[in-house]
Amino acid sequence: MLLQFLQHLKVVLLSIPFSIIISVPIGFFISGKPKLAKIIIYICSILMTIPSLALFGIMVVVLAPVKLGIGITPAILAIMMYSLLPIIRNTYAALNSVSPRMIEAAKGIGLTGQQILFRIKLPLSIPVIMAGVRNAIVLGVSVATYASLVGAGGLGYFIFSGIGRANFLMVLSGALVVSALGIGINMLLMKVEELLTPRGLKITPVSERIE
Repeated sequence: MLLQFLQHLKVVLLSIPFSIIISVPIGFFISGKPKLAKIIIYICSILMTIPSLALFGIMVVVLAPVKLGIGITPAILAIMMYSLLPIIRNTYAALNSVSPRMIEAAKGIGLTGQQILFRIKLPLSIPVIMAGVRNAIVLGVSVATYASLVGAGGLGYFIFSGIGRANFLMVLSGALVVSALGIGINMLLMKVEELLTPRGLKITPVSERIE
């Protein structure tokens, strides 16, 4: 179980960073281009409609000619593609939700477009962007169960082997560990989000404000 757990974690931790590296810059790039943003988000939405198992199968077929069809590579690519939408959509929405008055005020004190982006928009957008990253990772943990079907290992082994053997306990143990992993990573990222969020944007509990 431990080896499969570590392999499952490895698949997720290798795929999501690639997705973040691709998605966040795309979100920044389309933030001021609503027509292009609509097209990009629509394409990513179509990718999300492809059944998870089918997407893994497509990756196997596409990578087969270069002898990478079996193993961790198709799993990483499939999870990465599934994770694009929540991160791109949240990044785009966050950057465009900054108050126009705040942008005008920044221009008024002489900040350039790049300075406004990194000093104003980005700090204000961190909570929403991180929410997209958390959604992507939790989704990735779930989708990674199919990795075992393409030879990448992971906790899906217990689920699908349990189904094949009609072993309820095997299926249940695999499902519970996947759920626990998703919850644990989500809670960890919430702490990271809290550290990255500017102090002025954090909501102070009512009890603290009264004191």
